[in-house]
Amino acid sequence: MSNSIVTSKKARQFDFNEMLALSRRNVQEREVERMQKSIDEGIIADETSSATDPTPNDGKIENSGCVDDDDLIGPPVSLLQSEPSTSGEPANDVSKSSPRNVKDDEEDSAEESVIPLSHEAVMEHGNKPVSAIGCDRNGARWSTGGYEYDVKFWDFGGMDLGLKPFRSLQPCESHVIKALSYSCTGDSLLVAAGNCQAKILDRDGKELLECMKGDMYLVDASSTKGHTSSINAGQFHPFIKNEFLTCCDDRVWNVETAKQKHHAIIKTKTKQGKRTIPSTCSYSRDGKFIAAGCKDGSIQMWNHGKNYVNTALLNREAHGNGCDITCLCFSYDSNYLLSRSTDDTMKLWDMRKFKEPVHTKTGLDTYFAMTECIFSPRDEFCVTGTSVVKNRGNGRLVFLDKNTFETVKEVEYPNKSVIRLLWHPRINQLFTTFNDGSIKLYYDPKISSRGALLCVKKPIKRSKEADGLYDQLVIAPAALPPRKVGRDGFVKENYTLRQMLRYVRLQQRPAGMKSKVPETPISGPGAGGRVGAAGGTLHSYVARQMGLARKQLDDEDPREAILKHAEAAAKDPYWVTPAYKKNQPKSVLAEKVEEEKVDDELHPMFKKPKIS
Repeated sequence: MSNSIVTSKKARQFDFNEMLALSRRNVQEREVERMQKSIDEGIIADETSSATDPTPNDGKIENSGCVDDDDLIGPPVSLLQSEPSTSGEPANDVSKSSPRNVKDDEEDSAEESVIPLSHEAVMEHGNKPVSAIGCDRNGARWSTGGYEYDVKFWDFGGMDLGLKPFRSLQPCESHVIKALSYSCTGDSLLVAAGNCQAKILDRDGKELLECMKGDMYLVDASSTKGHTSSINAGQFHPFIKNEFLTCCDDRVWNVETAKQKHHAIIKTKTKQGKRTIPSTCSYSRDGKFIAAGCKDGSIQMWNHGKNYVNTALLNREAHGNGCDITCLCFSYDSNYLLSRSTDDTMKLWDMRKFKEPVHTKTGLDTYFAMTECIFSPRDEFCVTGTSVVKNRGNGRLVFLDKNTFETVKEVEYPNKSVIRLLWHPRINQLFTTFNDGSIKLYYDPKISSRGALLCVKKPIKRSKEADGLYDQLVIAPAALPPRKVGRDGFVKENYTLRQMLRYVRLQQRPAGMKSKVPETPISGPGAGGRVGAAGGTLHSYVARQMGLARKQLDDEDPREAILKHAEAAAKDPYWVTPAYKKNQPKSVLAEKVEEEKVDDELHPMFKKPKIS
């Protein structure tokens, strides 16, 4: 008898939230270690260079009256100031001549290592402002749109040093492209243009669907199935690939039902309960909130997925009344909101205390309704651009510290306005669009990955010439025949290039293609396979030949010609008379010939008899 031992097994349990927090903590620790390592390597390199520097007094420069001309030419340059870049390139930070604290050096090097501004790549979209830009989550493919109605598709893997798009199209015909947004999977692109129907394209630019158009004669916007006026902005949901948001009257769409009707509608209202138009809209990073910036200066938010009637967060006086809010951007931890408006301000808001802004930055000129503001990938900086009137100043790309809202770095662009910005977190590269149709992509080979680094090293592909033999024209002016007297009575001494080429082509033609004098038309019967000019048909030709053979004159009386044969026909009938010879030997003619009836309708009105 065997004893059976029963063992109880329990399935292992996993806490998803705990695993996610642990992985996030590990990533942050590795990032901090990498940054600290790069900072230490930079400091060690500086110490090594200073140790090997032959300058006396431990690298300090003394202001002596006698200076060798080979070492220093001209007055010493002040190292306390750095001129702003006027060529559109980032200005390098220059350290002071006096010894500095190591802590300050570490902070400056950390800021420089975080902002990828060491290199730039310039792309050309067109000649008009670039008003929209979007990039997929992997940072491999991106698209741009502008005032010239074109949407251009770019692929880092397929581009070379020429930096050209692989496709260009006009999905919305003659409408300005206002917003572009990729889905979370990257297989769909939302195109929001100046018309009332948003479109969804695939990665290659093929149209997948077009949203429903609303009835403009209905007063209640909730009764319409789509927008009835121009769309201002649009965005895909960060996690739901079939949901996207557009704003004219805020509507949430579902890709599967967008052709028939919207998924939900959100009404934005003023303090008096009247209708106000949203100028921008956005999802939060975690997808829990939908935010809208309205033209009355208010910022309104709703909880995602609920009945969009009551707002979750509301600030009626976020910006100036009558000033469009051009952009709303959530931080990556979804605790802060950055807003930009045409009142030349940018404000930072705390979602947990939404009544007053945390920081406010003024003096940021804005002339475009889609001027953008963004957070850095690690929520350390707030970035925006400024606009400028033509030939009246320089546009700026401004980096602000999120905690203090002080300017950390500025990049100036002569006679250019910065419109759209996109700092991709995965490839760590910054896209910037301008009003002259150009796009600048900033990157740093030390801290950036893929993206522009894949294409700036590829040489431009040269087009291969088709294989074939080409007969080149050999022109010898001395071998040409002498010139003739021109229309003006003078002998032309020189040939023009066109006349030379024409003469050479005539000489090089095959023998069968030589020019010949055309044949003269035939006057009379045809000969040599050519038909005479009597007529173009066979009947006219045969009739003409028979007439010529019998020599019938055209001026002969036809009655006399017929009566000439009357005696012969009576003696020897052939056609009609033999048929009636037995039954009706004597011809019977009609007693009365029917007269032609005159149609009264053909007479003029004044000749018709009046009916009394």
